[in-house]
Amino acid sequence: MSPYPTSLMHKPIVICKLSDLRDNGMALGLYCLECDRWAEIQPAKWLADGNKDVNYVTQKFTCQHCGGQAQKQVRSQAVTF
Repeated sequence: MSPYPTSLMHKPIVICKLSDLRDNGMALGLYCLECDRWAEIQPAKWLADGNKDVNYVTQKFTCQHCGGQAQKQVRSQAVTF
């Protein structure tokens, strides 16, 4: 039994798919080392455009310019006031 009240217990956030990123206000940055370019996937737009709700952890993304494999970076989105 936990010494903490259940109201203070937090449920872990599991983020594996693009819909999880969308639901938690995050984006996916992609970097191509070969041509030194950054791109960003906005999950809400990705899914609205009819793309698959892929597991971004195992998904291999490629650079649109040179075809190299992109490195991934999960980002929080900017807060708009």
